Amino acid sequence: MVRDNMTRKAIISVLLLVAVFIPFLTAPNANSQAGAAFTVVTVNVPPPFQCSLLPLAFSAQKGQIIQGYFTADVTVDIYVLSEIDFAAFVQGNTCSLPQSAYPLFYQQQVTGSNNAYNSAPIPADGTYYILFVLRNNGIAQITSGFGTIDLSYPPFITLHQVTITTTATTNTTSTNSSMISSGNTAIPEFPLWSTAIPLLLSMSMVVAATRRERK
Repeated sequence: MVRDNMTRKAIISVLLLVAVFIPFLTAPNANSQAGAAFTVVTVNVPPPFQCSLLPLAFSAQKGQIIQGYFTADVTVDIYVLSEIDFAAFVQGNTCSLPQSAYPLFYQQQVTGSNNAYNSAPIPADGTYYILFVLRNNGIAQITSGFGTIDLSYPPFITLHQVTITTTATTNTTSTNSSMISSGNTAIPEFPLWSTAIPLLLSMSMVVAATRRERK
């Protein structure tokens, strides 16, 4: 009888531990980007001391935040711009943002993996741009002729590549880039029930074992 009580207590202890740790074991990683959409794009390497633009247009609503991660095998600048600021960037033909512009996000000279971007809230409904700028400072970074960018972005927007036609001028040209593959394949979001159900089952087993012990 004593041995049976000890066995039941041991089972209850194990079930309690399971109930406590299951939510941690099933919780998603904060960096998993659940629900994100992904695309792979390329940007042409421009002639020395010039730059290439890779603009991706999307429609957004007021208050939305555009965020994600990107990996680049070349050094790039990234901007999140309004339609007006994007037009000013292109028309300026200087490979840089005008001082009068108000970017929602920008970061310069970025390369490598897991680079985060996180815009300010969208100020008004309209068209906006994620813009990558590749500068050729005369030092060869890659030999393929183009850089590759793996980009994640919110699933509530759809990206469209914009073709830019400009006249090449020394030190200030902007050239077209191409998208090699595009997708809006969302990773399924982490559902609440995947934590709640195991927890409820574990707690039910504990209650049932406790009641059985009292009988």
